[in-house]
Amino acid sequence: MGAWEFILLIAIGIAVAALAFLGVHTMNMRALAQEFKLKHEEAEKRLAEARLQAEELVKKALREAKEVAINEGRDFERIQREKNLEIKKVETRIQKREETIEKKAQLLDQKEKELKQKWDSAEAEEQKIQDALKKAQETLEESKSRLETVARLSQEEAREQLKKTIEVEVRKAASAEIRSAEEEARKVADERARGIIATSIQRIANEFVTDATVSVISLPTDDMKGRIIGREGRNIRTIEQATGVDLIIDDTPEAVIISCFNPIRREIAKTAIERLVADGRIHPARIEEVVQKTRSEFDQMIREAGERSSFDCGITGIHPEVIQALGKLKYMTTGGQSVLQHSIETAQIAGIIAAELDLNVRLTKRAALLHDIGKSLDEETEGNHSHVGALFLQKYGESAEVIEAAAKHHSENLHGVNPITVVVQTANVLSNFRPGARKEFLEKAIDRLKDMESTVEEFDGVEQAYVIKSGREVRAMVSPTVMDDEAVTLLAKSVAKRLRNDLHQSSNIKVTMVREQRATHLAK
Repeated sequence: MGAWEFILLIAIGIAVAALAFLGVHTMNMRALAQEFKLKHEEAEKRLAEARLQAEELVKKALREAKEVAINEGRDFERIQREKNLEIKKVETRIQKREETIEKKAQLLDQKEKELKQKWDSAEAEEQKIQDALKKAQETLEESKSRLETVARLSQEEAREQLKKTIEVEVRKAASAEIRSAEEEARKVADERARGIIATSIQRIANEFVTDATVSVISLPTDDMKGRIIGREGRNIRTIEQATGVDLIIDDTPEAVIISCFNPIRREIAKTAIERLVADGRIHPARIEEVVQKTRSEFDQMIREAGERSSFDCGITGIHPEVIQALGKLKYMTTGGQSVLQHSIETAQIAGIIAAELDLNVRLTKRAALLHDIGKSLDEETEGNHSHVGALFLQKYGESAEVIEAAAKHHSENLHGVNPITVVVQTANVLSNFRPGARKEFLEKAIDRLKDMESTVEEFDGVEQAYVIKSGREVRAMVSPTVMDDEAVTLLAKSVAKRLRNDLHQSSNIKVTMVREQRATHLAK
């Protein structure tokens, strides 16, 4: 074999090997391409499935979000409507009160103008009196010579006689003018007095409210104040919201102050805080639990107090709501006197009087026990306690006699009313104004009455003075030989002024002067 053949064989071998390699490579490439295609299709399929799942999740999330938004929107609209309605009610109530106050202010201005006109008229009348006195003086001078000639009196005797005559005439004229001015002033006195009292209340309400609407709680240490306040004030806010009171924490050592016009809410708050301090666990959940428990206990105590008072008076068949309102009177006070104790005492006194007058004792005691029920109703109820109490008793089916007694137990005009109403009013006055009923010692009351009698007896012409109605009225017996009817009017005015200035009485005192002349002759 030659070299060329060997080379040719090598070349053919190389070519065959190259072709084999190329074929194998081509087959491998085709297999890889097929595998890549399959994987690509599988990836696209999974991608499509993932997209479908994502779209489903997005749609589901959108539906849930839309439902939540709709529900929250409904809740917000409902809450907003409730708030708007409440605000509208408050605005209506405020507007009505403003209109009432404006009308009262206009009425007071009108009455003040009328009073000023009457004052000017009184001054004019006083000027007329002065002119009359001046004219009388001139007449006196002209009559001197005539009297000396006709009566043959000396100038000094004539002067004394004329002086007495003119003094009597002037006294009569002055008394008549005083009575006329008093009658005219009395017509507008009520409205004017209300305005003055309202102004006085506005000026002194601060001191009175401070004494009558606060309670003080003693703390073991000042560190307890911080625990009552809580982190960021959450404890004190919870207490105020749960009890409806204002909690005042200041520099007073080892004490906090509770302020509230409602005595029941104030007592509930005081008891709850004392229990929290004693327990030591003070946090919002515990506060709400203790306040709720205390409120339930107070409701039970109030109901028991009402039932006990009705049982003590021998009265049955009272509606549960009336019993609850009656029990609230235990925490109400008037002049330091418990209203519930006053009601029980009034019922007992009224029962005794009714028995003496052959009236229905049980019905009279029922009316007397419930006569002040209006004082226990909510402060939002408008009107005086007599009117409000009568409407409340009418709502729960009380008899007409009980309703009338509650409505008119402070009325001055009792013409045509049921005798039970008169008995209840009398028993109410006896319970209210007896010595010692309103934190006043018996000795102090007796001393004050003696001072009043001594003061009246110091006036000339007063033979004897008597103080009646627990110091609300003074009656004096006047000598008929020393004073005439006109002088008695001036004396009553002077006595009233002296009592007001010297004894510093806080209530009105009625002064009555009695001038009585008796003639006795024996028929033989």
